[in-house]
Amino acid sequence: MMDTDIKHIIKKILFLPFEFAKGDNNQSIYSLLQNTGYFNAYSKIAESIILQELTNHSNCIEHWLSWSSNKRSTDGWYFIKKDNGKYVVGNINSDGQRSECFEFDSAAKACSVFIKREIESIRTS
Repeated sequence: MMDTDIKHIIKKILFLPFEFAKGDNNQSIYSLLQNTGYFNAYSKIAESIILQELTNHSNCIEHWLSWSSNKRSTDGWYFIKKDNGKYVVGNINSDGQRSECFEFDSAAKACSVFIKREIESIRTS
């Protein structure tokens, strides 16, 4: 796959919360992610590449924060902005215990970490 193909896939991924919210055809998030081409390229898409593309589409960060806060599950990855202005990406396991937690000053960096972990969680579910 060429770099332009990867960038195209990442751009589609960045806009997943928009696509899911539209509710066209009642597609699951799994189907929407599959339609981006990510399943065939996941090993080539690192957080750093997501971050590069996210800097061009920083408006997506708020939508990923909303996506995280609107999830209807008690376990999985989350992405929040704390009162102190820092961003946290974490994981809550099926027992309700926090298993990983990362804090960032940069919203874009935190969002790229969340996106990669979230889409991997969806891909492998």
